[in-house]
Amino acid sequence: MQRKGKRMRLVSAVIALLTATFSLPANAQDRTIRLGQVGLSFYAVVGGIVQEVLEQDGYRVEVTSGSHGDIFPKLGAGEVDILAAAWLPDGHAPLYAKVKDATFIIGELYGDARLYWAVPEYVPANLVRSIDDLRKPDVAARMDKRIRGIGATSRLMVGAMKIREAYGLDVAGYEVIPGEPKDWIANFKQAVSEQRWLVMPLWQPQWINAAYKVRVLEEPKGVYGKGDTAVLLGHQKLRDKLAPKTLDRLASIKLSVGAVTQMDLWVNVDGLTPREAAKKWLSANPLW
Repeated sequence: MQRKGKRMRLVSAVIALLTATFSLPANAQDRTIRLGQVGLSFYAVVGGIVQEVLEQDGYRVEVTSGSHGDIFPKLGAGEVDILAAAWLPDGHAPLYAKVKDATFIIGELYGDARLYWAVPEYVPANLVRSIDDLRKPDVAARMDKRIRGIGATSRLMVGAMKIREAYGLDVAGYEVIPGEPKDWIANFKQAVSEQRWLVMPLWQPQWINAAYKVRVLEEPKGVYGKGDTAVLLGHQKLRDKLAPKTLDRLASIKLSVGAVTQMDLWVNVDGLTPREAAKKWLSANPLW
């Protein structure tokens, strides 16, 4: 009789547990968060910080990488829950406008995000200080007129095409060539090894700024804008998937251009993975 009573209590406990579990909303049972990021290492290290916070709170994270033109629509459609990160108000404005109504800003990650063109320091400053200087006959005669960059849908390259026209560089024979990031980097490294003159679409935070001596060119027409803030974007449904405490923790992530540049350097020079770089930085710079 005693054994039967224990069995009945056990069955009742199991039934109660199953009833409680299946009475929960579907989103309360879903502990998987889909993190989206543009396929560049400086985005990936920031994604690593976000992933660390989510996993500390008990969530499973699936990472999706792609081009700017791929990732923003996925966020808008709810195919990814979080995007690390978007540059606003200018950098990603056209892409953000298409997903604005379906998303919300979780928090600001870092400020002073900027796009610009740069030249290696060995290009004489008295000859090339501004994008306007690229048209000078003596500069144009030496400068590599193939201005290589990253993906065509990035603000960097969309703006580069506008700069080419706005400053009359098309008339001077310059081309703007989008491409794979690895080819963009390889071309820069080869140019430096040959002391070849070239102009490079670049940005901060970016590891090249720390590993090489480059000079940012003045851009008086302001095609790239005055700078941005990198924000963490969430799909509206994310509010139902994350506990308020976790959303608050994500909103309180505060980095800097220097921090992201350092992590990016560890990846591209020291060979760490983006996740390893994020953990290394967090170990020395706890967020809370």
